[in-house]
Amino acid sequence: MADTDMVDIYAQHQALYGRVQVPDHVPPELVTDFDYLHPAGMEEGDVYTAWKRLHDGPDIVWTPCNGGHWIVTRGEDIRFVQENFEIFSHEVFTIPRGSSPIRMPPLTVDPPLHARYRAILNPFFTPSRVSRMREDAVALTRNLIEQIKPQGKCEFVNDFARVMPVTMFLGIVDLPLDQREQFVEWGVTFMTATDSKVKLGAQEKVVAYLQKVLDERAANPGDDLLSRIAGWRKNSRFQGDYEVIGMAVLVFFGGLDTVANMLSFITRYLAQNRHQRQRLIDEPAIIPKATEEFLRRFGLSNTGRLILRDLEYKGATFRKDEMVMVPISMSSMDDRLYDRPMEIDFDRNPEHNTFGNGPHKCVGSPLARAEIQVFLEEWLKAMPDFRLDPERPPVTHSGSVNGVDSLPLVWDV
Repeated sequence: MADTDMVDIYAQHQALYGRVQVPDHVPPELVTDFDYLHPAGMEEGDVYTAWKRLHDGPDIVWTPCNGGHWIVTRGEDIRFVQENFEIFSHEVFTIPRGSSPIRMPPLTVDPPLHARYRAILNPFFTPSRVSRMREDAVALTRNLIEQIKPQGKCEFVNDFARVMPVTMFLGIVDLPLDQREQFVEWGVTFMTATDSKVKLGAQEKVVAYLQKVLDERAANPGDDLLSRIAGWRKNSRFQGDYEVIGMAVLVFFGGLDTVANMLSFITRYLAQNRHQRQRLIDEPAIIPKATEEFLRRFGLSNTGRLILRDLEYKGATFRKDEMVMVPISMSSMDDRLYDRPMEIDFDRNPEHNTFGNGPHKCVGSPLARAEIQVFLEEWLKAMPDFRLDPERPPVTHSGSVNGVDSLPLVWDV
C-alpha cells in the first residue's frame, strides 16, 4: 500500500474521534460533554473520580465526543445492556465505531455463534489448569519480590504488574519471555494511544507477528492456546482466516493489560491504607473476599455495544446503528447497588459485574482471581510497609480499559 494511502487511512481513523452534532431525538437534558479518553477530573490524579461525576446527572446520557454515543451510568442499566445482546450487539465493541478494524471473536460475535469460539478458549481456564498455574504464579511472585525488595523502591507497574501476569499469559500461549517488554509496549500503545498512526501501527505489528506464529503453530502444533486457535482452520465451521487472527489478537491484548492494571489499582490503594494492609496480613483467610471487593471497586472496562433496533428506555430514545458505552466502573461505584461504594470494605462480600454478565463474561476470570490472591498473599507477607513515593505521584488513564501508567513505591530496607 502506498504511503499516501496510509496517510489517508490514518486521517480517516483520526476523524472518527471528532465531535458531532446532537441528533434531534436526543433531548438537551441528556446531553453531556464527556470524553471517555480524557474525562474531566483526570488532572486530579484518579480516573474513577473523573467517571464518578456522571452520577450527578441522568442515568443515561449522550455525548457528542468520539463520534457521539450513549453512556449508561447505573448498574441496573449496565446489566440490562450486557444481557440483552439481541438489542445491544457485541459485534462492535469499540467507541468510536470503526476505531478497531479487526473482528475479534468470541468478543465480537453474539450468541449462539459466540459459543463455538468460546469452546476453543475454555479448556485453558479450567479449575485444574488454573490450580497448576497458581503454583507457578506463587514461585514467580516470590522470585520477583526477592529481586525488588532490597532496592527500597520500585515503579510497580513496570517492575511487577506487567511482569507476573504477563509472564503467566506468555506461558499459556507459548510466546518467548525475552520479548515480554516488546509485547507489553505493543499492547499498551494500542490500548492507550490517541494518535491514529501510533495506535494502528501497534495493532499492525501485533497482527503481523501473530500471523507468523499462527502459521508456524498450524504446521507444528503444540499444547498452547495459539496452537489450538490455529487449529480452527481445520474445523468444518471455519469461515475465514479473520476468525483465527481475530481470536489471537483478542487473547494477546487481553493477556497483557487487564490484570496488570487491576494489580496496580489494588496496590495503590493498599499503599495509602496501612490499616487495611495490616488486616490482610493478620487475617489471610479473608483474602478471597478482599479480592472480590477489589474487583468490585476497580471495574476496568469501558466497552461499546452496537444498537440493533430502535428502543425507548428510561427516557432515552436509542436508534438503530447508534453506539452505547457500558462502563463497568460506573456499576462498581453505584450507590444504588452498594452502601458507601467508593470505600473498600473487606466484609462486604459483594456481587459485581467486573468480568461482565451474560454470554460474554470474561473467560480468563478464574486465572485473574488466582493471580490477585497470590499477589496479596505473597506481596503483603514480604513487603508490609510499602507506601507511595511522595516525590512521584501515581498516574492513571481512561480508555477502553482504565489503567495505571506509573505507580512509584518506596519502603524501608
